[in-house]
Amino acid sequence: MNVISSVANAAIIVASLFAASTAIGQTTAPAANVLIGTATANDAQAATAEKFAELLTKYSNGRLKGLARTGGALGSNTQMLSALQAGAVHGMVTPAGIIAPAVPEVSLFDMPFLLPSAPAQMTAFAAQSKAAAKMMELAEQKGIHIIGFHGIGPSSFVTTFPVSKLADIRGKKFGATIPSPLRIAAYQAWGFVARPIGFDEVYTNLQQGIVDAMEGPPDVIYRMRLYEVAKHYTVTGHYSLLANTIVSKKWFDGLPKDLQSVVTRAGKETIVWADDAFTKAQSAGLEGLKKASTVTEFAPAEIQKMKDMAKSVRQKLESDPQKGPIARLLEEDAARFARK
Repeated sequence: MNVISSVANAAIIVASLFAASTAIGQTTAPAANVLIGTATANDAQAATAEKFAELLTKYSNGRLKGLARTGGALGSNTQMLSALQAGAVHGMVTPAGIIAPAVPEVSLFDMPFLLPSAPAQMTAFAAQSKAAAKMMELAEQKGIHIIGFHGIGPSSFVTTFPVSKLADIRGKKFGATIPSPLRIAAYQAWGFVARPIGFDEVYTNLQQGIVDAMEGPPDVIYRMRLYEVAKHYTVTGHYSLLANTIVSKKWFDGLPKDLQSVVTRAGKETIVWADDAFTKAQSAGLEGLKKASTVTEFAPAEIQKMKDMAKSVRQKLESDPQKGPIARLLEEDAARFARK
C-alpha cells in the first residue's frame, strides 16, 4: 500500500467512525473529541492509551474529551501515523520504532544491548538522553510532537528449537517483524537468516516452519500464545523495546496555551503510569511462559559473544554521515547513565 493510499484509508476510517464529532481544530469548544489510537487491544499499551485519554478529559475539565481507540480501530500504525501528521488523529501510544519511517534517527534505539532492561529504567534513560532530545526536535519537523518516551521491556528469542548456545541459531530463519536495517544487521551477525514478516503473520509462520524464531518481550509472546507453536523462550535481553506517547504537532500547535499544558501534563503522567503497567505486564508474561513453555537464561559467556558480534554493527552506525552523530550521542548517554 503506498503512502497516498495509507493516508486516504486512514481518513476514511476516522471519518466513518466520527463523522458527527467536533470538527478538527475546534479544540476550544466544550468536549472537543481527542482521538488517541493504538494498534493493540487488551494489553498494557492499550491501557496506556486509555489512561492518556482519561487524563486529558480530567485535566481539561471537560474541554477536551479523550477517546482511546484501540485494536487498530483507527487503522494500522502506518495509517494512524500519517493521519496524526495531517491532524486527523490527535495522539498515539506506540513502540518508538513505528515513527522511524518519518524520523529515521529513532531507529537508533535499536542498537543491541544499548538500553537498560527494566521499563522504569528505560524511561529514566530516555528522559536524560541528549540523543532522545535531538530525536524529539527532528520529529517536530515531521509533524510529530513527542511528549516522551517510556519503557516496554526487554526483548528475547522465542524459537521452535532449544537454544543453549549462540551456535544453535546459525542458519535458522528469523521472523523480523520490525524490518529496520540495524536490527537485520544484528540478526545476521548472530547467525540468523532474517526474513521480514508482518506482525500478524508470526503465529502461522512459526506454525508452518516458514520461520524458526522471532523476538519480543515476554508479555507480547505470552499474549500472542506463541508458546503453542514455539516452545522455547531464551532470555537474552538483546534489545529493550521503547515506546512513545505522541500527539499531532498540527493539532497541538492550534491549542490555546492552557490546553497545551494540559496535554503535556496528561502525557507525562501517563508515562509514569505506564512504567508500572509494563513492569507488571512483563512479570506476568514471563511467569505465564514458564508454565506454558521452556524458559532458559542465556549464559553470560554467550551474551558476551552476542555483544562482541554486534560491535561491528554499532561501529558502522557511528561512521554513518546522517545517523552517526546521534548514534555517538546515544553511546555517550548510555555511558553516563551507567555511571549513575
